[in-house]
This record gives sequence, structure tokens and C-alpha cells, in this order.
Amino acid sequence: MSRLWMWLSGVFFGMLFASFALQSQAGNFPGEQPVYGRDVGLETRLFYVAAGSDGAGKVEYVCKSFPGTTGSDDVADDVWQVMRLTYDTDDRVSTVAFAGDDDAYNQICSNRTSLNYN
Repeated sequence: MSRLWMWLSGVFFGMLFASFALQSQAGNFPGEQPVYGRDVGLETRLFYVAAGSDGAGKVEYVCKSFPGTTGSDDVADDVWQVMRLTYDTDDRVSTVAFAGDDDAYNQICSNRTSLNYN
């Protein structure tokens, strides 16, 4: 009986150790998908246009670029992804639109108010 108990104990602790070892190598528990953070390391500029007290007409511009791609006058380079957020009367985001109707990094951030948003 003691041999059986020792064998079962060894199997149990071996499985427990293996699960922790696998977790520490992969960074996730078995069956979990790795998380990819697309915005990690991006340079971001936020511009806010205030409107009425109820939020109607409020606009927010979000300009993102990859690190090291902007020059000394960083908002005048055509390396930005420009996104416009518009708000409704309940002060909630009602529309999210990208300049040029795509999310490419080819816009000029300083032109954010005159760009075409579809």
C-alpha cells in the first residue's frame, strides 16, 4: 500500500510541477491565447475640441505614429494614423473614423481638422 501511495503522490506532484513549468515557459495557462498589444510603444497625440455641455459636437482627434519616425516638427510629418471620435448628446462616442478612410500611417497630424474622414 505504501508503494502505491508513493507512486500516486509522485504522479500528482509531477503533474503539478509540469503544469507550473509549462506555464512559466509559455506565459499562459494551457489553452490560453497570447495577448498582442498593438499600441505598445506608439507615439500618441490627443487633441480635444470642446462643444456644448451635453456633448453634442464634441470631437477628439487621436494621432499615432511609430517611435522614431517623426522629425523635429513631429506633427507635420506624413507618418501618422489619424482617428476622429465624435460624440452624441449623451456624451458618448457615436462615430469613429480614420483619415483617408483607412488606418494607414500616412497622414499629417497637423492637418487633422481638414482631412477627409469617411
